[in-house]
Amino acid sequence: MFSDFLKSLSILKKFLFINLIIFLFIGSLAFLYIGNVKPNLIKNKTSKHIQIIDNTIEHILRLNIKFEEEDIRRFLFSTRFLFQNLDRVILFDNQFNLVGDTDTLDLDPRSFSNYRHIRFRSKIFFK
Repeated sequence: MFSDFLKSLSILKKFLFINLIIFLFIGSLAFLYIGNVKPNLIKNKTSKHIQIIDNTIEHILRLNIKFEEEDIRRFLFSTRFLFQNLDRVILFDNQFNLVGDTDTLDLDPRSFSNYRHIRFRSKIFFK
C-alpha cells in the first residue's frame, strides 16, 4: 500500500514527502533535546545568580553599607568584580526607590579620561 502510494507520486512530490519525513524526525529530536537541556541551563543560571545575590548581601552586611545613593555608589565601585557575569545590577530600597544602578554608573573611571599623552615625531623623509 505504501509502495503503491509512492509509485503514484511525481518525482517532486516524492522529494517533498521524503524531506517532510526527514525534517519531522530531526525536528522531533531537536524538540526532545531542547526539552531536556533547557531546564538544566535555567537551573545553572539561576543558581549562579542566587550565589551572586547572596555574596552581595553578605558584603553589604559585612561592610555596614547604608542604602543611600552615595554609599551604594562607593560599594559598586569597590566590588565591581562581584558583578562581572551580570549585564546590569539594580539596587532598590524598601520603598522600591532606585538607589544604585550599574548601567548609569561608569565602573572604570579611567575609561573616559581627557588627558592623553601624545608624542609627535617629525616626519622622516625617504629618498
